[in-house]
Amino acid sequence: MSKWMIILAIFSVVAIIAGYHYYRTQTHWVASDDYKKPSENQAQTLVVSYSRTGNTEAAAKEAAKFFDADLITIQAPAYINDLSGLKQASDDAMAELETTDLIHEPIDLQQYDLIILSTPTWWFRPAVPMWAFVNSQQFYGKKVFLMMTGNSRYEPAMIEKFADRVTAQNGEYLDMLFVQRGRIFWQKSKQEVNAEVSDALSQLNQKWEDILN
Repeated sequence: MSKWMIILAIFSVVAIIAGYHYYRTQTHWVASDDYKKPSENQAQTLVVSYSRTGNTEAAAKEAAKFFDADLITIQAPAYINDLSGLKQASDDAMAELETTDLIHEPIDLQQYDLIILSTPTWWFRPAVPMWAFVNSQQFYGKKVFLMMTGNSRYEPAMIEKFADRVTAQNGEYLDMLFVQRGRIFWQKSKQEVNAEVSDALSQLNQKWEDILN
């Protein structure tokens, strides 16, 4: 067997392994512990979570625990956890769609002071279901914070556009937090991501206390 055939065989094996790993990460749900609000006090904060593979949901639960918040999860039937759902998510994000069918329990946003929107990053912008949620809600002048997780980066122009949608729905957009989980073939553990979320929120907490009080 020639040297080039050996090199080609090695690359083929690596490509198969990489492809399988990508398939696993994009079509399997990453489980996390059920969320239970730490206290019985009435929540002043609501965390709204959309997560296609479970990674962002784990981070949302960490944020909810940090703020002793209520947590609501969004489901989007168009983006099921298989390769067809992945393609649909990618296509719709590239097309910059802002609407899709959603399933979530009824919620009254008027009872909260702070609303945290937790979402994965699809093509450098919040996932389509979070745009759809914002466009379908009335925020009643409440303060809104965006928390994103992703493997790459985000585009500031897309965040500004998202903030404009929040404002159009009578929300007061505060700021955003982006947590990079790693790269496709190298991922931080849930513990590492949660620690990063907690540290970042700790740094923002005093600022938010001044704003909310």
